[in-house]
Amino acid sequence: MLFAAMAVGARSIAHLVFFDIVHGNPHRTRKDVLSMMAIQTPILGIIAAIGSILVFALPQAFQAALVATGHRMVGSRARFAVLPALPLTAILTWYCYDYLTPSDLLLGINAGPDWKPYQHGISITRYIGALAFQTPVTLFGFLHMDAGFRGTSKWPLLGAAALLTITIAGIWGYVTAQRQIELLSSGQ
Repeated sequence: MLFAAMAVGARSIAHLVFFDIVHGNPHRTRKDVLSMMAIQTPILGIIAAIGSILVFALPQAFQAALVATGHRMVGSRARFAVLPALPLTAILTWYCYDYLTPSDLLLGINAGPDWKPYQHGISITRYIGALAFQTPVTLFGFLHMDAGFRGTSKWPLLGAAALLTITIAGIWGYVTAQRQIELLSSGQ
């Protein structure tokens, strides 16, 4: 939840910096950009945190139940069960994303004549997307739990995850800013 909010916040700030400040968006003043950073970024972070709870709570609960059940039989080695269960966990992630979050925000408004309503259901593309998002969540949870079992500090893991999250989100914000700059310069 915290990392989702951090990622969206870092992406938003990077986008605003590269598009509006570095590139010089003629439609916004620096004061507007700074107020957007101060107001919009926390709101987007809260929305991302709520979304991450909706999408990842059930899969994480499944993994916790899997470890708790296995712990009775094989002890602390049960924590390794989350890794081979990842494909099934990704199906839960897809389900939660597909059915618990808004799927079609356009609702056909300004979407063009070829717009079709969102169709729920799993496909290989949607499954791979869910797997791509669930994998780092599972790995982080596994490493965090493993540190607890080993009695080592969790702070290096938390710091590395925060640094990686901010770096990837910053690159994501830069890329989206570059796309918007290209769109603006092409006159569309």
